[in-house]
Amino acid sequence: MSGFGGRTNQADSTAIAGEGWPDLSTGEFRKIRRVSPVFDNDSIAMAISIAGGLNVQGQLAKLLVDGKPPELNVAKQFTYKRAVYGRAHADLLPQFATQDQRAEANNAATDEPEQYDRFLAQSNRDISLLLNRSPNGIASI
Repeated sequence: MSGFGGRTNQADSTAIAGEGWPDLSTGEFRKIRRVSPVFDNDSIAMAISIAGGLNVQGQLAKLLVDGKPPELNVAKQFTYKRAVYGRAHADLLPQFATQDQRAEANNAATDEPEQYDRFLAQSNRDISLLLNRSPNGIASI
């Protein structure tokens, strides 16, 4: 909840069930992606749910066995989370860029148009890794 001064409660964290894939949360997203707690928790939860449930899982559908996700080792769980969080962060960049910023705290990286492409590219490389494909799109001869 937002209190006086436009700050949100840093303890706000929405758990997002993975339904066989690794569970995600807005709190973990904020920590890993270094997102300020002033951004709306519900918007972040929505972006993570869409990035994971539709985008990343849709691309990983080839990994399903009898309709169920595979068991992922720790490294692959982290890779999955990075793919989802990176895609969600890319989708949220326009929202982040519209927030008022103090001159001394201005973070130009969130306003760069190329930042979206970088986040999306990292997510796509992570998806390739999970699919055991070359992250560079180059197959072995």
